[in-house]
Amino acid sequence: MGTTTFTGIVRSNGGDNKRETYAGSVQLAAQFYFVPTANAGTDVQVSATDTRKVVLPQNAVVTGISFNGDATGGSSPTIDMGYTDFDGGTTFVDIDGLLNEADADAGAVVTVWGGDSTAGAALGDVGTPMSERVKIVGGKGASAAGGGTITGIIYYYVKDAGNIQT
Repeated sequence: MGTTTFTGIVRSNGGDNKRETYAGSVQLAAQFYFVPTANAGTDVQVSATDTRKVVLPQNAVVTGISFNGDATGGSSPTIDMGYTDFDGGTTFVDIDGLLNEADADAGAVVTVWGGDSTAGAALGDVGTPMSERVKIVGGKGASAAGGGTITGIIYYYVKDAGNIQT
């Protein structure tokens, strides 16, 4: 099966051939992996075997995160997830802006949407897209794990003008 990668904006106006309807943004998904014993603010990677950093584009709006709560040890271990400047700057950093003290040992898939109790301040903030490319970071929360892994999916879209160019 072939795959396609491109840099264009992906939008859909629902098959309106006259292009008179609003062209909605397509939801995207980025997989991630990290160990819950890492210090908060550690770069997450794509998977256990793919060590590339997870980088989201400028104007990304993260709407939700699903992850396997497979942390072990500790007393009800928690995790934090957030972002840092892709270019290493310090002005656009919030290491718990996506997840803040999320339960990491549930033994099942945990999904957190904006407004949920463990959502960070930036999760679901549709009014403020990421103003630049960001690296996703993660690590232990206040209640540290003794081991395990965290794997999951970040759901996001890229905010733009909402029109299809012809």
